[in-house]
Amino acid sequence: MVDELRELVRIEGEEAAESGRLHGLDADVAELRSRVEHISRFFADERAEETRLQQAEQEARAEFERRESEVAETEAELERTTDDDQRALVEQRLTRARDHLEVAAHTAEQAAELHFAFGREADDLARELPELERHAQELAAEIPGAPSPGDDLVEWASQAHAAAFLAVGRIDTRREQAIREANELATAILGEPTYGSTPAQALARVERHRTSSPGQVSDRR
Repeated sequence: MVDELRELVRIEGEEAAESGRLHGLDADVAELRSRVEHISRFFADERAEETRLQQAEQEARAEFERRESEVAETEAELERTTDDDQRALVEQRLTRARDHLEVAAHTAEQAAELHFAFGREADDLARELPELERHAQELAAEIPGAPSPGDDLVEWASQAHAAAFLAVGRIDTRREQAIREANELATAILGEPTYGSTPAQALARVERHRTSSPGQVSDRR
């Protein structure tokens, strides 16, 4: 009976490990689905967003050039002005014009960076999609009952999640059976209920009882 109990401990431990493995795979499937959905949304809006960013960059560049011309014209006016009072007014305008130019330069730089970053993200996501497809193939091979991925990875992820859910359910049923049988054996050996214990806990109680009972010698190696 003790050997049977030890076998149940082994079985329950293996089933627990397999359940954990499948839960991990299911989490990978969920993460993959999230990435695919993100990529799909990105490319669905790509053309409109590309147009918006390009226009924003062009407008910012045009504003910078206008402010640059304004500074150059004001500087030229300052060189031509000889009246002190008039020069003071032109210098004030030049200070404001240079401030405006600095702001316009910063805005143009930001617009260019955003446009460039968008293009780089598009390239990165385009390269990521085949990697996700390969990862889906690997996950499908590890999840019992999961279909091979097709063109629609979001739909495949739903099917793979369902397969993992069913597989974990079957494992949980076997684990519950092993736990029940282990407690029944331990209760029979000890003469007292052990229900609610894991197989490992039930075995530990049995082994403590065997080593502590008078005339008993442990058969542990």
